[in-house]
Amino acid sequence: MKRTYEKDLRGQYLLDDLEALTMNGDAYVSSDPLYRFSKRSHKALTYDQFRADRAFLLKEGRLHLEGTRLYQKNVWEYEAAAAKTLAEILTHNELGEPCLPEKLTVQDITLTEEQREAVKLALSHRLSVILGGAGSGKTTLIQALAEHRPAKSLGAVFCAPTGKAACNLTDRTGLRARTVHSALGKVPDDDFLSESINWSSSDLVVVDEASMLTLEMLAGILAVVHPACRVVLVGDPHQLLSVGPGNVLPDLLALGVPHIWLSSFHRQTDVESALAHNVREFGAIRSMEDLRLDDSFRFIPLADDNSIRSCVCKGGINLYRTGADVQVLSPYNRSGPLSSGALNVAFREFLNPVSEENTIKDVFFRAGDRVIVLQNDWEQKICNGDIGTYYHKLADGMLLYGVACNRGRTAAWGGVKLNPLSRLRLAYVITIHKSQGSEWDTVVLPISKGFSHMLYRNLLYTAISRAKRRVVIVGDSDALNMALQRETPPRRSILVTKTHAYQECAA
Repeated sequence: MKRTYEKDLRGQYLLDDLEALTMNGDAYVSSDPLYRFSKRSHKALTYDQFRADRAFLLKEGRLHLEGTRLYQKNVWEYEAAAAKTLAEILTHNELGEPCLPEKLTVQDITLTEEQREAVKLALSHRLSVILGGAGSGKTTLIQALAEHRPAKSLGAVFCAPTGKAACNLTDRTGLRARTVHSALGKVPDDDFLSESINWSSSDLVVVDEASMLTLEMLAGILAVVHPACRVVLVGDPHQLLSVGPGNVLPDLLALGVPHIWLSSFHRQTDVESALAHNVREFGAIRSMEDLRLDDSFRFIPLADDNSIRSCVCKGGINLYRTGADVQVLSPYNRSGPLSSGALNVAFREFLNPVSEENTIKDVFFRAGDRVIVLQNDWEQKICNGDIGTYYHKLADGMLLYGVACNRGRTAAWGGVKLNPLSRLRLAYVITIHKSQGSEWDTVVLPISKGFSHMLYRNLLYTAISRAKRRVVIVGDSDALNMALQRETPPRRSILVTKTHAYQECAA
């Protein structure tokens, strides 16, 4: 949720620093932590100057102070708007039971009683939440909602927080899915509460990968749905939450939004395998002793980072060379020898060494590199998170570069000022955050005490649930135990409190 401010605005550093602090999901911060954070990069900053700049930004309407809670002004507006609409929806949430056939089927698949109850719940409420882990049948359920909604003559909106998640939803269901931004007619930096496209003709809105919803997305969706529309949020509560202000799924559950948990496992793999068990029962797994291990879920214990790096490189490179559907993941992007940035350099030197044929002077990428796309390009059917093979050429003195992805999709960009690094990154190794919404047969994950800042349960779960057939974790057993035992610190949000306050005012 990157914002653009005036370059010479007084106190600009406070706006930038507050945004950086809230990228972990907090909706607000207190002034003293913000001052300490700002002083790290502004050594001469005094508290008097900080207070004066804060007062100026409050007067200018760039910040909002509520008690001791300091907000970015737009985030405060989103929280208040979402709370007000939630209070109204939850007071009048029921729409009446839908008329469903006794045997619910989707493309010759008969839904389980659990899935049928989830469809019934979703279609009988204005707002509901469907929860389930990887392989629990969420995709089939979304198809069932599309096929059995009461007013099929009206439109339906299918969307996801990221381009990759939206593309995956389309691939799996055949439904036209978009990003939440696109569905709302927004681009980054837009005001999500300003006039938007009209959803008055839609009777169903489904948001997949809802764990990644930000506060602004929730507020934007709630602002445009009409009273007879059903909004269904589908997600996995064990996964990583949004990058940016928002505690959406936990807050909605705390508010008592009708929800159901899909507990079955439907992936086309051995349901008795260690991988299936560890993903399905992750909520009860709190230490290494609780993990099951077999060929589908391996742990290779190594103590020091150099040994971990050597093992990951040797095994990962061999897997890539065989053409396996594999992805190496890392918690970190650029910090340390086991970060995706450092490992990518090592992997590339073995898998795509420099040659006259694959290199152009002053261009970082080599033809044949494995790369990940960083920006959506809907015209060329390429989305943020797609992984493919890089190519480039010089035509009339101009660099033309592009990426070839699965299903025969290719995209190309050109221009004197275009920089491939603004759109692509090496992807022999990617971060766990970038892996959300994707799946591979095999996932390889280094784990080290050097990652301690990032070792939480939802990070580990997101990594292992990307694998369809096999997970290989290489590293320190103490670090793995740390990741299994540590819960993510609670995000600062008073969406629940504000919603209750609006409900009391309306009573």
